[in-house]
Amino acid sequence: MLIQTFTDWWGVLIPATFLLIQAFAVLSSLHAIRNVRTSQGAVAWTVGLLTLPYFVLPAYWILARSRFAGYREAIRSVDRQHRESVGCIERELRTPPDTRTTSLTTPLEQVADVLDTPISDNNQFRLLIDGDEFCDALLEQIHSAQHYVYSEFYIIRDDEFGNRFADALIAKAKEGKVVRLLYDEVGCLSLSASYLRRLNEGGVDAKPFNTRQGWVNRFQLNFRNHRKLLVVDGQKATMGGLNIGDEYLGNHDWVTRWRDTSVAIRGNAARKIQAVFAADYYWAERKGLPEAQWQPPPSNAEATSSNTSSEAFASVDLSPGDSSPSSAGGQAALCATGPADNRARATMMFAAAANAATERIWISTPYLVPDDTTLTALSMARARGVDVRLIIPNTPDQWLVYLAGYHYEAELKSLGIAVHRYTDGFLHQKCVLVDDKLAMIGSTNLDNRSLYLNFEMMLAIDDSDFVHQVAEMLTDDFAASTVTGTGGPHLQPWYVRAGTVIARLFSPIL
Repeated sequence: MLIQTFTDWWGVLIPATFLLIQAFAVLSSLHAIRNVRTSQGAVAWTVGLLTLPYFVLPAYWILARSRFAGYREAIRSVDRQHRESVGCIERELRTPPDTRTTSLTTPLEQVADVLDTPISDNNQFRLLIDGDEFCDALLEQIHSAQHYVYSEFYIIRDDEFGNRFADALIAKAKEGKVVRLLYDEVGCLSLSASYLRRLNEGGVDAKPFNTRQGWVNRFQLNFRNHRKLLVVDGQKATMGGLNIGDEYLGNHDWVTRWRDTSVAIRGNAARKIQAVFAADYYWAERKGLPEAQWQPPPSNAEATSSNTSSEAFASVDLSPGDSSPSSAGGQAALCATGPADNRARATMMFAAAANAATERIWISTPYLVPDDTTLTALSMARARGVDVRLIIPNTPDQWLVYLAGYHYEAELKSLGIAVHRYTDGFLHQKCVLVDDKLAMIGSTNLDNRSLYLNFEMMLAIDDSDFVHQVAEMLTDDFAASTVTGTGGPHLQPWYVRAGTVIARLFSPIL
């Protein structure tokens, strides 16, 4: 009797479960038709949900979302206690939407207007090529802090460089300075608990960005905070493509050189980067930054004549060593993008740069999975006679993205756009050069993940000395690269061709 009852129970439960999954798959397919960003993606998810619901259903609710819920809403619903801090964030990062704020006469103005982001002046910049220069500048800026240090990184390793970074932060915290650190949960998945415990016990306010807050965001596993930044006293900053770890100094078994780029900044642009950190920190903690300085520092004359000059922020060197930064007065616009944007601002940034180019646009990216908008903008630039070149690594660190890149490499070549493969190590830099007028450096890759799923940041710089340095740097990178033939992927072995086809199918989530 008991066995019969058990059999009858399962005879009802199993079909009911299958029926429930099928019903949920149908509802999810309707959701996909309504919400997936592209029609091709909607069709692909719908077919998968209806034919293979047991496998595709969990993948859809984890991977298919292209809008990050809650981030912008948290800023809008700020209470009175934090209204001033959030007001500073909005002022530093946004201009009135859909309103022309410049004359659109330079590439910087065109990019800034398209992204509704303000332009800041009175900046100095120093180009940081590869890990050693980045490490030295980063640690020097931390040591120079008089009031506070804000840092945010996608990946942090518990290794030699990672511990030097931690020691510098802890030393500042023990001096009584405010030290805050944000890290991405997925990027730092392998970071030891003892490392984080040492930071917090040393006085560092170390927190995860925490993309999965609340029930609505429980499945936001596919989003990342890919930004890399450091801000000191609201006056100086470092940002770019490098994370914290020995591999970024080239100390890794599988690569002879880690080719990457960052930029050290002193001036008003540092407050723009500070605003990005403040917004991310507000999402993570629902707290403002009471110690943050949002006003420009006083001039030397003002500081000398002021009765409170002892409280004024100290003026310190931009970076160690005798390398000269670019001349004072350089303009910059911070392009902070992410899945909380109400439009595709990252791909608009690349398209605006391509549309502004009259002589050349050179792009360095480790991953080549562009969307249709970017491909169209680059092909239009090439049709105008612009020198369009891309440089990507010849050595992969992520095989699926690497294989997908072969398809887009062939497509770009068919448009007359040269794709170079860097052969002197692994190329990880994210850099754009427009004519002799604009250089952009940051964390945004030319792939779907950076364009739509990650929180990213690029700094667009209009400073003749700095742009010239970037042009020389990229010229050297192109000299250390090769251009494959025009035959395309069909000249590759069959298993590479098969992998390329399969990898391209996954391009919406790469």
